[in-house]
Amino acid sequence: MRRTRIFIAMAGGILLLSACGNTKEDFGTGRTLPDTIPIMYTESEAEEFHNTPIDPLCDGFEDVYHVNIWEAEQTGIERPYGVCAVGDAVYVCDFDRSCVVELDKSGNRAASYGEYGEGEGQFRNPTAIIRHDGLIYVLDQGNNRVQVFDGEMNYLRQVVYAGRAFSENVYFQDMAIDADGTIYLSVWESSDIRTAVYYISEDGNTNPIMPRIGGVLAEYEGEVYAMNAYWYYQDYVKLPGHDRPEAVYTATREGPCFFIGCSKKGLEQLAELPYGYNPADFCIVNDMIYAISVRMKWGGADVQINRLSMQGELDSAVYICETGERDGSNILNEPLEYPWYLDVVDGDHIYAVDSLWKTVYYFEKK
Repeated sequence: MRRTRIFIAMAGGILLLSACGNTKEDFGTGRTLPDTIPIMYTESEAEEFHNTPIDPLCDGFEDVYHVNIWEAEQTGIERPYGVCAVGDAVYVCDFDRSCVVELDKSGNRAASYGEYGEGEGQFRNPTAIIRHDGLIYVLDQGNNRVQVFDGEMNYLRQVVYAGRAFSENVYFQDMAIDADGTIYLSVWESSDIRTAVYYISEDGNTNPIMPRIGGVLAEYEGEVYAMNAYWYYQDYVKLPGHDRPEAVYTATREGPCFFIGCSKKGLEQLAELPYGYNPADFCIVNDMIYAISVRMKWGGADVQINRLSMQGELDSAVYICETGERDGSNILNEPLEYPWYLDVVDGDHIYAVDSLWKTVYYFEKK
């Protein structure tokens, strides 16, 4: 069962894909973070990779939360992305309408902040929103900046950064801030050779951190952490009328996944997660990782919100949405199949956003 995204590139494109790097370590027990992600596999490697069994996740979840589901008809949010709870307010980025929507604890629309534009408090397709040191940070990726607000969404300042020319529909989608105030940005997509975790330096440059990964970010006790997204492999195909392979067939699937420490100096593997976990977002609270795994399948997706230890061991499931409960009919309308965001206030209050299905979830401990 693999997450698949396919394209055909002519021979000239093969060299470009090879630039992603091909250095890797053992993918058996005790896998190691490669020198470069994404990794483009040869035909023989792809076959072995494809046949590696995916680690099972939880079969069921503990029935300890009231699950409140707020759909678009209630929230009025066209395409929800990042979510952040501050006090009684729940702030959600509306990617399509370029604003931040405030919801109350019942999921009703209480206010809206901003509109499409480049001025103070305006946005162009905002993605992530987080709280840090009592302030709210919004990743206004369409304007190549992070806007900073107080706890009631009053504009304070902005951090402008140098834009990155990613592939179509590839942009900065997640953000975290360390104890020194350094802002880290990440790209969830793994196919672009510019994919990486970046940090914004004082001069406004976006600096890639090695090794390159596509993935998601979280801050915990002043430190920034990452998890890598799905992986790519390549296989050569024979085009009609040609005697030898002239193109590369490229697809994606869940693969080795790691819990990673981030700093300006580089990335450090801290733990290996279940093989094929494929995280869409995660948070860390009280030395526990809360993460969303999205495993795409033909006809739908298996989605789990899990608790894991800081050693990467699967603890339990908070919520499971199985294949069939969500079909994949509109998956092509969502850029890069990036459908979930997460904010864990504490173990008793959890918010999740399914942007593909325009739904906000609120989990409240019974």
